[in-house]
Amino acid sequence: MTKKDWLEGCKQMIPVAVSYIPLGIAGGMALQSAGFSTFGIFLMSLLVYAGAAQFMTASMAATGATVPSIVLMTFFLNLRHLLMSSSISGYLKKKSYPFLLLFSHTLTDEAFGLNTHRFTTGNWSPEKGLAANILAYSSWVLSTVAGGMIGTTLHIHTAVVNYVLIAMFICMLLEQFVSKAHLVVGIVAGISAVILKALLQHNISLVIAALIASFVGYLMDSRQHEKPEKEEAMQYDK
Repeated sequence: MTKKDWLEGCKQMIPVAVSYIPLGIAGGMALQSAGFSTFGIFLMSLLVYAGAAQFMTASMAATGATVPSIVLMTFFLNLRHLLMSSSISGYLKKKSYPFLLLFSHTLTDEAFGLNTHRFTTGNWSPEKGLAANILAYSSWVLSTVAGGMIGTTLHIHTAVVNYVLIAMFICMLLEQFVSKAHLVVGIVAGISAVILKALLQHNISLVIAALIASFVGYLMDSRQHEKPEKEEAMQYDK
């Protein structure tokens, strides 16, 4: 991996890495208050590296949940990583097993979104993707450890975490608006999510909104591909 790959990969991941800092600190503090030592927090971030799972672990541990139940819930919560890894594997052909292991271990939702977007738009390589993943990974590990060291001396309201998450995903979403279709799909997803959430009062509304937006995107893409075929048929008839 060249220095240029490192610089370019890290440059693209900076917004995510920065947003990981308050999230990681809050996660480390939550784990510390649940009884985890600083070293335990470090090992969990290093080996598990799953923000949602670590927050869930802190909550379950605080209520006295058993280790097997925490491990099982973490397993099911992180099953989506199998889908993300398999989806992006086509861009990582002919790479060594150590490279693939490190890439897959550092592939989070945010890293998957960034890498998928960059691979499809071009001028991206597995090496740049790995550099981006490692920057986010390092940011999360160091932030959670810092949160564990701070402990109860500093209080961070959970509302801050929500705002940071929203800001991070808005930043990532804006980069996806590369065409009119992408913009329409994003708007449909947002409006659908708000309306369905108000009607259903359940998180399943987000899944339904995503499906609706995906279907709209599929219809727009199908029509876009039909136009050249119709024009070609008309020219042939003439």
